[in-house]
Amino acid sequence: LVLLLFPADGPLGSTRGAEGSAWGVALDLVVVGLIVNGLRKGRRWAWWFAVALALLNIVAGVVVGSSVLVDDVLGVPEGIALSVAASVLWAAELAVLVLARRAFRAPSRRKLRRRGTPEATGADTARELLTRHGGSTLSWMTTWPNNSYFLAPDGHSFVAYQRHAGVAVALGDPVGPPSSRADTVRQFAAMCERAGMVPCLFSITTPAASAAKKLGWQHVQVAEDTLVDLEGLEFKGKKWQDIRSALNRGAKEGISYRQVVLAEQPWAVRTQVRAISDEWVGDKGLPEMGFTLGGVDEALDPNVRVGLAVDGDGSVHGVTSWLPVHGPGGVVHGWTLDVMRRRQDAFKPVVEFLIASSCLEFQAQGAQFVSLSGAPLARSESDAKPPAVERLLDALGAAMEPLYGFRSLHAFKTKFSPRYEPMHLAYRDEGDLPRIGIALTRAYLPDAKTRELVKLATSRGH
Repeated sequence: LVLLLFPADGPLGSTRGAEGSAWGVALDLVVVGLIVNGLRKGRRWAWWFAVALALLNIVAGVVVGSSVLVDDVLGVPEGIALSVAASVLWAAELAVLVLARRAFRAPSRRKLRRRGTPEATGADTARELLTRHGGSTLSWMTTWPNNSYFLAPDGHSFVAYQRHAGVAVALGDPVGPPSSRADTVRQFAAMCERAGMVPCLFSITTPAASAAKKLGWQHVQVAEDTLVDLEGLEFKGKKWQDIRSALNRGAKEGISYRQVVLAEQPWAVRTQVRAISDEWVGDKGLPEMGFTLGGVDEALDPNVRVGLAVDGDGSVHGVTSWLPVHGPGGVVHGWTLDVMRRRQDAFKPVVEFLIASSCLEFQAQGAQFVSLSGAPLARSESDAKPPAVERLLDALGAAMEPLYGFRSLHAFKTKFSPRYEPMHLAYRDEGDLPRIGIALTRAYLPDAKTRELVKLATSRGH
């Protein structure tokens, strides 16, 4: 292309006429572009094609140079010097390819889907390890569909992740013995490198972020877990006035609280719950979000508890679902709020009624705390000027706010006087962040169409 656009005379002769036809140059660009893109992705086929192309050009240069010596030509014919010089450059390219050959071992996505990774395990193994070792408030989400699993070589730890845009987005902390966190993260990253993926850990706790930091990773806060301690909770005092009002209003209007296993409920109840959820999703104008946000299907898990606000006629006014939080030894010592929906014509404080009633019920069962979960890309305000990475995440959260209301949800949870624990995104290098941002968008909105993503991107101005 350079020879075609900028012919010139140089120490090795003139390049005029050496560039070939425009069609030939266009064909070369297409072939080279395909090979370069394959090399960028670490594909072995691209490495072999590049090596073959380099060898072909080197051999051609050697043949041309040898013919000059054999024929004992006095003076170098025009064009031969350029051919030999090009062969030298190809030899340098071949040396780079050979020395860096281990970087081109990434299998194709088709092969990965067909065979999985050698360390892959299933949801049943994940549940067994989770109940044995315990986990964070988000760990039960690792048992949901669409997750892949990395099982540590010792078989005692795992990382659940989703693959989007060439990124392995791990969901929450590694599950396993706390002493093995750093090793599990290191082994997970090594697996990602072999598979040609960029690793990151999303919504992890501070101890997990510290373990990643020991490996040279960076981290940034992306949310806050909102925790309500149940010991001694009575909803007395001025700060609980709104919550007491919600409980009293529910009793006045004949609303009762029922905690159930949704899968065991009659068809009529399950149908009402799904209708309430579908109504909520329809109001957003975008698909229901996933990843760390479950729906009715996840609430049907027999291990999940569901709170229902039901009137005297059997009509469901609102629904909440709660995921188990396991401690070591399989003991469920807390619950995490997931689904939170209300019927449009339900009495106004039905959600406060449901959460408060759930807290009292779990307290009676001996639970230590409930997590109202962390709204993605939302946290308490800080007077300190955030770094560039946090400003980028804040901008993304602001763009999603008009449609999904994460920050409004975060503010709503302050009614329950929670304590906060930070949740982090851990990553190896800032250069990975643009791709990680795309991957997170796809993880939360896997079914969103292009026009819906455009609506999301332009919503901030409305």
